[in-house]
Amino acid sequence: MLEHARLVNLDRAANMPNFVVDEIDTRYFAQVDRAGRPNWRYLDTLEAELTVRGNQTTRVWRKNGQRATIGFWPAAGGFGTELKPLFSSECPTTLTYAGKDKVRGRPASVYRFTSPAGGCFGFVFSRLGQDRYNAARSGRVLLDDASGAEVQYEEEATGLPASFQWIQRNEIMSWDNVKIGDATHWLPVSADFVWRVDGTRLHRASVEYKNHRHFEAGTSITYK
Repeated sequence: MLEHARLVNLDRAANMPNFVVDEIDTRYFAQVDRAGRPNWRYLDTLEAELTVRGNQTTRVWRKNGQRATIGFWPAAGGFGTELKPLFSSECPTTLTYAGKDKVRGRPASVYRFTSPAGGCFGFVFSRLGQDRYNAARSGRVLLDDASGAEVQYEEEATGLPASFQWIQRNEIMSWDNVKIGDATHWLPVSADFVWRVDGTRLHRASVEYKNHRHFEAGTSITYK
């Protein structure tokens, strides 16, 4: 199962389609109570027109319906950037089988993973974007039993430097079939990010990806 999944997901990472999608980021903050439960409070909603070319992304942000300059926003990553770090034999990631589960009704095989600091997953950025650090990663990846495709990715980044505004970052990314024109593609459809500032304060972004459509580049040529 794992060797088949390596081939499937590395092929997907190398052949991500080009497309445009609407991204909706709903942001929250929380104080953790004495029982360790976060009391999430709504902060705001950001929207972006997200252009994806392979695993590279660019965004045009809007807030309250108006075009906006957001500056650094740590949820803004690429699509499928975790696939090569997870499955490439060139990376120091260890995968261990951890049983069966279901995701949105699909039977899935669960693998726990660990990767040391300085591995293939790349940088985590501080809130202000002034510091970056290639942190150690651990978590789970759930693989569709029928196809071997990644269905859900759950990551925890730890060991961040003292200069960071966070001490931990968690991410959950969910994949599913989406239509782009007449074709069906297996792509991320939602994500959830949580940053732990300290023992009592948390920030969160709940992200939806909607209205996937073709990326079309136009060229204007003037003859003289």
